[in-house]
Amino acid sequence: MSSTADQNILVGIVTLNRRDKLIRTLQECLRQGFHNIVVVDNGSTDGTREFLSTQWGIDKIFTNRNEGGAGGFNRIMRHFIAATRHQWLLMFDDDAYPYFNSDALRDFLTADAHANRPAYAFKVSYPDGSLCEMNRPGMNILNMNPIKALLGDHHIQETTKNCLVDFASFVGILLKRDTVAKSGCVSKEFFIYSDDTYYTLGISSRLGKICYCPEFIFVHDCNRSSRNLLNHDAERLKRDVTNKIVLIREYSRLRTLWVALYVTRQIVRNPKRVTEILHASYGGISADLRLYRNERPC
Repeated sequence: MSSTADQNILVGIVTLNRRDKLIRTLQECLRQGFHNIVVVDNGSTDGTREFLSTQWGIDKIFTNRNEGGAGGFNRIMRHFIAATRHQWLLMFDDDAYPYFNSDALRDFLTADAHANRPAYAFKVSYPDGSLCEMNRPGMNILNMNPIKALLGDHHIQETTKNCLVDFASFVGILLKRDTVAKSGCVSKEFFIYSDDTYYTLGISSRLGKICYCPEFIFVHDCNRSSRNLLNHDAERLKRDVTNKIVLIREYSRLRTLWVALYVTRQIVRNPKRVTEILHASYGGISADLRLYRNERPC
């Protein structure tokens, strides 16, 4: 195909202490024809680094400490802009992998080139084929009437067809080179949680809506309860609540009302962790938003 070079895709994967899952993910990527791969190892101590050192043809970035998912994706974006000429960046975690062939994706991008989308979001399913709850794209409700917004589900559903969305997960996100160059790199300050929603809301609000394409499926072999606040340790709860409030402050016109509603909702759902939630909420309310804004790519 004459335009294949223009549609070249870089795969970016962040990993930490999940050697076996990373091996499966890399095998699936190669089997599906994705050969341009960079892996950020976030300071693994389980043999992942040693395994990666033996893999030829894969770019590796090793960190001295865990920089979180946000730090890993930040490094991938920087590598994408500074060290490659690829036109598209496909990102995901070490426990996810594409369930589609690279040629099919390139053909789709060539056919859809006239649309000039800044990014594409793909359907993410659990290994059993059911929709992965934590990776559902959706619409920004933060500028809606809160009562109306909270009464409905503004995420995509199992049967949702191709559509435009405001935000998406970093599992199965395809970013155009120009999008990263203009948007910058996601801030490491997030560490984990809300980094992807924050980043993609920035894309949709400044560069155009993200195209959701359910015909391309990612498998996410993750713990179904990992996003439940009840299952968080103290550090994860702190980051989750703090980052959510940062997100609200940045992307809502009714930020005070939305923050109050969010904090109240978390307290009602998690009454045994009120003190932790209030402490984390103060951190989000008092946080310097400049630290969370995208960094320039180079």
